[in-house]
Amino acid sequence: MPHVTLGLLKVDKNGFGADASNRMAEFGLTVAQADAVLKAKQGNQGGVRMLVAPEYFWSGYGQIGQRYLQHGPQAMSRDAKHEIYAGLKKISSKAGSLVLVAGSIFYEKPGGGRSTTYNVCPVLQNGKFLLKAYKDFDDGASGKNSATFDYDTKASDPYFKTGGVGFGLEVCGDHNNQGGLGGKLRQWNATAGKTIDIQIVVSDSMQIMAGSVAARAGGFVVQCDIGGTAMGIAVYPVGGPYDSTTVIAANGVSGAQVNGGTVMYYGMAV
Repeated sequence: MPHVTLGLLKVDKNGFGADASNRMAEFGLTVAQADAVLKAKQGNQGGVRMLVAPEYFWSGYGQIGQRYLQHGPQAMSRDAKHEIYAGLKKISSKAGSLVLVAGSIFYEKPGGGRSTTYNVCPVLQNGKFLLKAYKDFDDGASGKNSATFDYDTKASDPYFKTGGVGFGLEVCGDHNNQGGLGGKLRQWNATAGKTIDIQIVVSDSMQIMAGSVAARAGGFVVQCDIGGTAMGIAVYPVGGPYDSTTVIAANGVSGAQVNGGTVMYYGMAV
C-alpha cells in the first residue's frame, strides 16, 4: 500500500503584496526546508513526497476592479510566466523525487487590441513537468484586471500518476458541481476511468463539494486554499462531510516561512 507524505503551504492572500519578484527565492527556501521534513517523516516507508501551494500563489495581490475596487490577483506577462517555469524546473531538479504542485500562475498573452489571460497550475518532479493544469472556470479576475482582458483556457487532463498513486487536480472553480454532474475532474473521469486515490483542489476561497468528489472510496480529498479561512488547508477522507467534523489533523506544522506562511504536514496510506 503506497504511502503519501504531504506538505500543504498555508499562506493568506491578504498578506501578499503586489510585488511578487522575490517569490521564487522564497519558494526555493520553503521547498528545501519542507522536503527535509518530508524525508524525515517518510523514513523507510517509501511512496510519494509532495508539497502543494495554493491557487494564485505566483500572483501579486493588489487593488483590482473596473467598477468596485477589491483585493485580488494581478495578471503577469507571459514572459514572467516562463521565468517562473524556468525557476520551478531548477527547484524541482534540486528536490529530486519530491512532487511539486506549485500553485497557479495567472498570466496574460497580448493579441491585437486585447489580451487573453490564463490560469495554470504546474506539477513537477525531478525537474520535469508532470502536468500543466489549466483552469477552465472564469472567476472574473481577468476582467477586473483590465477591460481589455478576455479569459481563456487550454486543454489539459486533470490527472497525473506517480509512485503508483493516482492524483486528480482541480483549480478552484473547476471543482464546482455543474448541473449535478460534478466538477471538471468527476466529469472527465466518467469517461477516462482512472483510479483517483487523492483529489487535490488548489483554490482561492472555495469549499469542497461532495457532488464533485471523484476520488475512490478509501482515498482522500486535499484542499490548499489562499483565502485565509480556518478550513482552507485541509485533508479529508472520501465520504465526508467535508467540514471540521471529519478533517484529518496535521501531524506537524513548520515554523514561519519567509513568504509569511507555514507548511502543514500529513501522512496517508493509500
